[in-house]
Amino acid sequence: MPKMRFSPAGLLGTRLVPRASTVQAGRRFLSHSVSKNVPSTRLRPIAVFAAPRRHLSTESPAKIQSVTTQDGAISLTFTDDDPLHLSTLWLRDSCACPHCVDPDSGQKTHSTASLPDKPAVRSAEVTTDGALQIVWESDVLSGGDAHTSVFSSSDIASWRADFNVRTPHLLPVQRTLWDNATYTSLLSSGHCRISYNDWLHNEPAFWAAFQKLCETGLIFVTDVPESETEVQTIANRIGILQYTFYGFTWDVRSKPRAENVAYTSQFLGLHQDLMYHVPIPRLQLLHCLANSCEGGESLFSDGVRAAYEMKAAQPDLYDVLTREMVPFHYKKGGHYYEMVRSTILEGEGGLVEGTHWAPPFQAPFKRETMVRDASGAVVSDPKDPHSLAKWRQAAAVFQSSIEAPENMVEVKLSPGECVVFDNWRLQHGRREFVTSHGHRWLKGTYITDQVHRGVENQLQRRNGAALPDLAEFRRQLANTELEQVVETVAARYGRTPIAASGN
Repeated sequence: MPKMRFSPAGLLGTRLVPRASTVQAGRRFLSHSVSKNVPSTRLRPIAVFAAPRRHLSTESPAKIQSVTTQDGAISLTFTDDDPLHLSTLWLRDSCACPHCVDPDSGQKTHSTASLPDKPAVRSAEVTTDGALQIVWESDVLSGGDAHTSVFSSSDIASWRADFNVRTPHLLPVQRTLWDNATYTSLLSSGHCRISYNDWLHNEPAFWAAFQKLCETGLIFVTDVPESETEVQTIANRIGILQYTFYGFTWDVRSKPRAENVAYTSQFLGLHQDLMYHVPIPRLQLLHCLANSCEGGESLFSDGVRAAYEMKAAQPDLYDVLTREMVPFHYKKGGHYYEMVRSTILEGEGGLVEGTHWAPPFQAPFKRETMVRDASGAVVSDPKDPHSLAKWRQAAAVFQSSIEAPENMVEVKLSPGECVVFDNWRLQHGRREFVTSHGHRWLKGTYITDQVHRGVENQLQRRNGAALPDLAEFRRQLANTELEQVVETVAARYGRTPIAASGN
């Protein structure tokens, strides 16, 4: 079992520092100490949110009441009076029978361009099990013979969802946003942990663990054999590995003149990996092979939780982090990468998709334009829409939140443990460790978002998750996640608004 602890020692101001430093305990909600000549980074009071709690729909799909055909279209009416009009071209092209989709390869056997604009329909009716059965007249793909397509009730339910086929993430798992107390409670109650044997060979246990990974972004695989190839074995249970300039797998251990601070024994502050890379790895796995050094504890924090916390308490600064772009780069060993990203990625419906936080890999910002104001003082140009000072103020609030000891989880990995975490959502770091005695060696790998989403979609299909209107689902999910954070803060500090002087 990973050794979890809540440790305020080792944090000072708004930065994580090596454990040797000390700090005053008993901080209140994001009221971190700051210099008097620096604008306060504390969040404004969170009032009780009046928005009612929304529950995601799990109702059975409405049944087809009638089917009508016309030139180039089939119309379905349902018991809830919400009709659906479908193109016959789209329906014929979507047929998944063994004649149209090879059952072995899963690949289409025809080109959409080979179909007529309006395939002729001989009949269309609802079967006893709620499926739609269409018989096509003089089907060109069947040599002029009739052809039958059958679409299941689950197919029909998916058609009624606001779903764009170019966005393969059908229905995201509802996340659990966590602080130290929330995650430690989950772990101590047996969640977020699975044995190596169950991960590989116990199908129900694997899917339960993967669901927890989707919900929390952080799980632990235990009892892993002592072999540097096992991280690949664990990752392959999800899918193929992502290749980067580090290779398919890589070592995290101290070495001289390291090209990455992760390959030193130094303290490594909270960050996300490869913000300069396209695509950013979605999942990261770290298998502990040795960790006998003093120090070297791993740190994790839920960046999405911190983003919602800002959205609730200081929306103006939250907006800055969703709007202003931050440059990231890597220039070592003949590799040159650069990319700009917003600190908070907000998607449709106000849903926080993820965060981009990697101070060690930030490139210099665009030079800020300075001008003299009426008093003669040199200030930021008010006409420049991109203010580094404003971004710094907002970033300091975000940093204070993710680094607050009550929001972090600290883990001393033991040999035989492998941590799997969501690199789009969580920040991770590491305490400094002593290299004069002992040894610390982790083996790592990455998995892409596309692979992760494919497995998450399989999970949701296994769960029989209903497909609501996707835009409305995302909006409700954003509200639900925002309420999670507000309720956590309320439970910790009470409903009384929190004083935040200086704002």
